[in-house]
Amino acid sequence: MNYIINDKSIVVLHEGKPFKVDKSAPEYNRLIACFDLPEEEQDNAVNEVIQSRIGRFQVDGFDISPDEVLYHGERLPTALANKVRSISAEGLPVKLFAKFWENLQANPSANSVRQLYDFLAYKQLPITEDGCFIAYKGVERSGWSCHGNTHTKVLQGEVNDSGRIKNKVGDTIEVLRRDVDDNRNHHCSFGLHVGSLDYASSFSNGLVLIVKINPADVVSVPDDCSCQKCRVCKYEVTDSYETEIQNAVLDCNGNPILSEEDEDAKEFLNIITEFIDIQQEKGNDRVRVATIQNQFASLTEAERPNRIRVLDALNTLGYHWYQEDNSTYVDID
Repeated sequence: MNYIINDKSIVVLHEGKPFKVDKSAPEYNRLIACFDLPEEEQDNAVNEVIQSRIGRFQVDGFDISPDEVLYHGERLPTALANKVRSISAEGLPVKLFAKFWENLQANPSANSVRQLYDFLAYKQLPITEDGCFIAYKGVERSGWSCHGNTHTKVLQGEVNDSGRIKNKVGDTIEVLRRDVDDNRNHHCSFGLHVGSLDYASSFSNGLVLIVKINPADVVSVPDDCSCQKCRVCKYEVTDSYETEIQNAVLDCNGNPILSEEDEDAKEFLNIITEFIDIQQEKGNDRVRVATIQNQFASLTEAERPNRIRVLDALNTLGYHWYQEDNSTYVDID
């Protein structure tokens, strides 16, 4: 397998042409894991990862290609097709999308469903394994909504005399669906508002929350603000915002679902970090890469990480390695 790897990407030859995968790409860990396989199996494994990104394949009722995605023969809109491709690229089962599709069909408004595609297209907002999607909400630092409407009937949630609603992590907020404006041409109107991180941050008065929405509860997507906001009749507050969520799929509690390769990569980094910490405590300012590989001596030879994977992990952790006297060292001071 011919390849070029650095701290930002890996380039492999596929059918005689270079194929580049950035370190931030969902396929990256899957590709790196291929180099731990026996040499005679590496080409097929790498080609399988590449084919899942650029080729056409069928799985769990999906027909996936770079041009379109069909689900049980029905062509998915671009935003949803990209969602399925993201799930597949991360090495996760695309059947995770099926529950979202089922919930979407429960939305009583065809217009609401079509408008939701515009909203979900913005920065690939993640979906959850129970068929919902994740968005953000800007509120007062105290958790109260920035605006209120005394004419809105609140079915779930604490509301004050001015119609503002209290938002706490773990709360489910729900209003009567007919009290949410379904006209997307009305840009500032009544209903529960959620949005992209950019929108929620600009709207916030001190606090941004992460919220989970069932697609059946989407009412309208105003066509201003580049369709970055959404009016819904119900949402669940899952967490306060710290970092933007990049994963394609989360579990029911809002935690990232990782592929087996991503889980292994995370554990691999932890082991190397712990080893380097111990060496630093001993006063060492460098270690041999071969010594790091020996930390996995308890594994079988087939399971033991090769030099490529160790060097890639060191790059990820921000360490620099070099050759000296026919050995590879890494500075850890």
